Amino acid sequence: MANRYLMQEDAPISAELWKLLNDVLVDLAKTNLTGRKLLNMIGPLGFGVKQVSLGDEEIDDGVFAPKSLPLYYVHRTFEIPTRDIAAFESEKVTLDLTSFRKAVLECLDFEEKLIFHGLAEQKGLLNLDEAAQVNMGEWSKIGEAAEDVIEAITKLDESGFHGPYLLALSPDRYNRLMRRYESGNQTELEHISMMVKKIYKAPTLKNAGVLICDSPFYASLIVGQDLSIGFIGPKDHTLEFFVSESIALLVREPKSVCVLRG
Repeated sequence: MANRYLMQEDAPISAELWKLLNDVLVDLAKTNLTGRKLLNMIGPLGFGVKQVSLGDEEIDDGVFAPKSLPLYYVHRTFEIPTRDIAAFESEKVTLDLTSFRKAVLECLDFEEKLIFHGLAEQKGLLNLDEAAQVNMGEWSKIGEAAEDVIEAITKLDESGFHGPYLLALSPDRYNRLMRRYESGNQTELEHISMMVKKIYKAPTLKNAGVLICDSPFYASLIVGQDLSIGFIGPKDHTLEFFVSESIALLVREPKSVCVLRG
């Protein structure tokens, strides 16, 4: 979300170029972000929001202190040569956006790693202390994946989380679901889709999966500033920009998550 701290209005570029940059950013986000699809999103709350309150905790008899969740801020810079900008705006010459795409992808990778793997004191979905666990088989035979997912669903059911469910799988596991059963024309992906609301491929996962009960009361992605492009200023023969966002993972019910490990 644009704000005055991004200084977009100060950039000496056309609205057409801003649209191109924003369109590329949105397209990359749609194809590379999986964690957001599993979580309820709260925000954007604003660029200046550095933490969110989680209420008070009693630290001594009759003594309370506020608990808060910090938002992690990621910032990556990129440059575009001014002559290339001029050629694009006057002659419609295709603009090389390699450095821009790299900056965006680094921010997207940070978000995915924060959600699934955690950072510093921030736990990710894969390492929540109270999350259920399922040890996956090799999935060498059709039907084994469905059995593991059924086991994961059963564990969440037994903990009081009755669905609907969302499932994220590492690419190697997801791709094995494309095989068809010998008796019938159904793929294992179609079979498992009858049990869960959505199945997503998550490249940040390696030989693993995450099953989560879909509810805003259990897990959320807190967004201060959503993924945005800002302007820094002229630098040598280029214009310097940045891509940034601020986010945090809030899991109120760790038992609503089941981790599948290979």
